[in-house]
Amino acid sequence: MENYAIIEQTKIINTAVADADFAKTEGWILLPDGFGIGDFYIDGQFVKAPQPQPTPEEIQSQNKQEAQLLLQQTDWTCTVDITNPQYSNPYLANQDEFLSYRSQVRQVAVNPPIELVTFPPQPDEVWASV
Repeated sequence: MENYAIIEQTKIINTAVADADFAKTEGWILLPDGFGIGDFYIDGQFVKAPQPQPTPEEIQSQNKQEAQLLLQQTDWTCTVDITNPQYSNPYLANQDEFLSYRSQVRQVAVNPPIELVTFPPQPDEVWASV
């Protein structure tokens, strides 16, 4: 039993699991991995359907969501006690790097652009002890 493409004109309109003999009687074509409904079979070759491009609003929303997630993941670096060896030992020795990083990310969260953003790399944690 294998996966077969049910093709109408050049478009895969459905898929089915069948044995080779039955699929041959139905005119179904053996379906390679990675292809499915909506793709095409043209001149004996499977072709992926073109993917719709996201709208500027969708890109803007994606940028904002990613920025908000990155800020949430580094919220802990902004607590007052994390950099004070009197309250936290070990303490975060490079909070300034995180503050700079978060400032760049926050710019995207507040004013998300309509082009995909490449976010700066998150700093590595540097811990020090007294």
